[in-house]
Amino acid sequence: MTESYVTESATGVLDVVETVPSSPMLSQVGSLEQALAEIETEAGDLVKTTKLVMASCKKIKDAAKVGDLVKLRKLLDEGKAATLELGCDFLKTQERLNFDETSYLAGNDFRQELLTTAQQMGVNLYEHDGYLFSYPVLLKILHKERVVSIDRMRESRIRPSVLVKRLKEVQNKPLRFKPRTFLEMLYTAYSLVVAGRGKHLIGKGTVIPLLELYQLLTILPWQANEYTRQEFGRDVYLLDKSGTIATKNSHRANFHASTGVRDVSKTLIVIAQGGREKTYYGISFVKTG
Repeated sequence: MTESYVTESATGVLDVVETVPSSPMLSQVGSLEQALAEIETEAGDLVKTTKLVMASCKKIKDAAKVGDLVKLRKLLDEGKAATLELGCDFLKTQERLNFDETSYLAGNDFRQELLTTAQQMGVNLYEHDGYLFSYPVLLKILHKERVVSIDRMRESRIRPSVLVKRLKEVQNKPLRFKPRTFLEMLYTAYSLVVAGRGKHLIGKGTVIPLLELYQLLTILPWQANEYTRQEFGRDVYLLDKSGTIATKNSHRANFHASTGVRDVSKTLIVIAQGGREKTYYGISFVKTG
């Protein structure tokens, strides 16, 4: 529905200006799951109506082929009516998606819908630090592209029930994470940082903040975008959970919590498998054997 108001032009003539209201938010008209379910149902009806229109067109073709003018006139009228009905039904279906989808995906409503759907489908899904975490999967909503990222893999199928099912499928696959490779990478970065403070400290259990290692691992600008702090935190947790603590040159890793550290920006807070928060601050390596 359009609104109008009266304004005065430079010539003194009153002009009537019509304004078209912006598309409503989806939260005003229902959920994304509901809207897509209705489109799916109505599209099925459109397929049936389209088949009727196609059948009508075939009859028109046959009547024209033999020159049956009486039947042809009647069939043309019926075909026109069926086509108009199809067009009207199509417009009604199109209106189901008449909302600001980018704003919906950027806001809290879509996140909440995913969390609710996951709960209904028996999938543990938690929100933290701009990400949704469903062990061991990290999901990020890329609202501008109208897609999501599942462990950095772009997924355009974002109907909540379909997306949660996809998360469940990924969860059931073997972990791609390789704890020993990640441990060796951490040790290499750790050794470089400790060596800068004194080579004699390597292997002595010096605690280095994990975020300091992360900054070293993502020293190039583009690397931080490809390997986010949240992904690093998730990998630290997976390494900790795996129990892999010994490097190939016999250095044992120890993780340290944030005891005494008041600045939360210096800690890594991750969502553990059961949904609880787990905090990491630093890591140390001690020479064994």
